[in-house]
Formats: sequence, C-alpha cells, structure tokens
Amino acid sequence: MLTLLTPLARALILFLAMLGPPDPMGDSGKPSPATALLEKGSLLFKQGDTAGALRAFDAAIKADPADARPHYLKGVALERKGDAAGAMTAYRSALGRKPDFAEAHNNLGGLLLGQGDAAGAARAFEAAVRARPAYPEAYFNLGVARDAQTEKSDSKSEGKAGSKPDAVAAYREAVRLKPTEPSYRLNLGAALRRQGDLNGALAAFKESTRLAPKDALGWANLGMILADQRAYDGAAGALDRATKLKPDFALAWNRLGRVELRRGHIDAAADAQDRARKLDAKNGTFAADLCRTLIEKKDTARAVAECRAAVALDGRNPLARYELGKALVAKGDCAEARKEMERFAGLPDVKPGAKAQADEIVKSCGRQSPTPTPTQP
Repeated sequence: MLTLLTPLARALILFLAMLGPPDPMGDSGKPSPATALLEKGSLLFKQGDTAGALRAFDAAIKADPADARPHYLKGVALERKGDAAGAMTAYRSALGRKPDFAEAHNNLGGLLLGQGDAAGAARAFEAAVRARPAYPEAYFNLGVARDAQTEKSDSKSEGKAGSKPDAVAAYREAVRLKPTEPSYRLNLGAALRRQGDLNGALAAFKESTRLAPKDALGWANLGMILADQRAYDGAAGALDRATKLKPDFALAWNRLGRVELRRGHIDAAADAQDRARKLDAKNGTFAADLCRTLIEKKDTARAVAECRAAVALDGRNPLARYELGKALVAKGDCAEARKEMERFAGLPDVKPGAKAQADEIVKSCGRQSPTPTPTQP
C-alpha cells in the first residue's frame, strides 16, 4: 500500500490570531486609558517595527495593568521576535486577566505544540473553542494537536487498545464553520485516512483540490489516496499535476514513480524516481524505490548501486535491504544476496511471510529472475 502524505497534509502552520483593531473599550466595558497606546502599537507592528510596538504595549500595560489586551498583543509581537518563552508568559498574563480570551488560548496552544506538548496544546485549543464556539482556526489547530497526541500514543502503545483523541471531529467542525478553507479539507482527509475511511478521505481531498486547484500538496494527497484504492490511472494524473505545480516536490515524484511501476510503465517510473533521488539524495527510501524499478528494467548494475546507497543511508530500512538482496540475485551474486536477505530477516518488524519470500528469492539465485517485490516487506 502506498503511504499517504500525512506529514505534509497535516499542516504545521497553525492558524494563529494576530493583531486586529484594538477595542476602544477595556475588559471592564469602560473606555480604557490604554487604547491609544494599543492603537499606536498595532500600527507599528503592522509597519514592521516590532521593537516600537513592544514599547507601546509595555506602556499600555503600565497605563492599565488590569487590561488583558496589551498582554495579548505583547505576546503576538514577542512571537514575531522569536521569543517563545516571553510570548507564552504574555499570553498567560492575558488569560489571568481575561480567562475567556479565545485568541490568547489559541496562540498559547500553538506555542505549546511547537515545544512538543501536544496534550497541553490540545487543552489550550479546547479552551479557545469553549470561549468562542464559532472559531474555525482554533478547531483546526485542535485537530493538529490531537493528531500529534495520536502519533505519540501510537509510538508508545504499539497497537495497544485505548481511546485516542479524535482529530476528525475537530477538523469536521472547522470545515463546517469555514467550508471554503482548503487546508481544513486536506487535514480532514489525512485524519480520515488514518481511521481507515478511504472514501471519506477521497472526498475531502477532491474538495481540497477543487478549492485550491494550484496547491500541489492537495493533488499529491489525492493521488496517494487513489493509489491506496488501486485507481492507478487517476493517481498518476493527480501526482503528475502535483509535480507540474511544484517541480521540486521530491515525494510526489517518488510516489508517481511507484504508481507508474504499478501501471507497468517502467521507463516512466524510473524517470520519476530518478527525479526524486536528485531532489533528495539523502532519502534512503527513494533510493530503494529506484533500485526496485531498475531491477524491473533489468539495469542490474545501477540497481545494485542504488540499493547499496539506500542501505548506506538507512541500514535499518527493510525495503533497502530487501531490494539489495533482490538486485544481487539479479546480478548472480548469490553469496552476497544471502547475506543481505539474512540481514533483512533480522530487522525488527519484518513479518514471517516476508522472511519466507526473501528465502525463496535467494534459493532462486542462478536459476531465474527474482520474484516481484511485495508492496511493503
């Protein structure tokens, strides 16, 4: 099965609330003495004068210490400056004065997620949507945080039963509130794919490409979900479009090569995977994929070279070891092929069926061409 483009689909660019026109009324509902300073700071911020904006916001804090707005705006300015710790302190100061400050919760969540605290980020985003139920950006960010929580729990539990944060529900609510935002559809599709809902994912990716027809990422995801469903002609068309929109999109070129190989277009597959290799020379999986295609093309010498490169880049990649063993069989170097397949069989997570198949390929050495590669050993 072809791997979905989930790391890219789940956009790490969070939707953060930035600077808007200051409300002339403070949190008490009365005219605030800080308003003129906030307006000045906001203007300076928009003009790119972050230092000047910070001075204005600090002055506003002194003018009205109880007003949450200057603390929040100071946090936004500190984020631009790259001071994440200072920004978090400022957002928490704003929340201490106004606990239902949705934008402050949202931006604090973004910083927590950036520090790897997915659970803390999710709590912040949940607080943001409680404070403002019609807040699509915060729902989207909540989905991103829940995805990150799921990844962490998967890496620790290794398949153990247990409830997982529901990113799909958060993305669905973001889509409901803002149906024209393509990135919401993109992440919804990725989350649905991880839940095994291929049809739902396909619908989400199709809508993403309709809303953003020039977004290469959307087309790449659409191509991969079509490949998952073995609709290889459609997958090739979508991935080809992704590479045309973004010629340096290495992963799209690689997956296009995989799909072309499935379609029996060996030369086209080799060309696409060669492009991927040139764009990302340190990717061991790309090298192993090209090796596999070159074996099918009967370009044995180059296949061995690519597979050796794949193993050098990532010796614990089962695909690299397996394809190197196959290439050595094709070359007729049976002793080396057996050593590589033994190394392959000794890697963790290699299933017994794949080990048996590797053994059969070695036994065929000198008698016939190696059997076709399984989708994923």
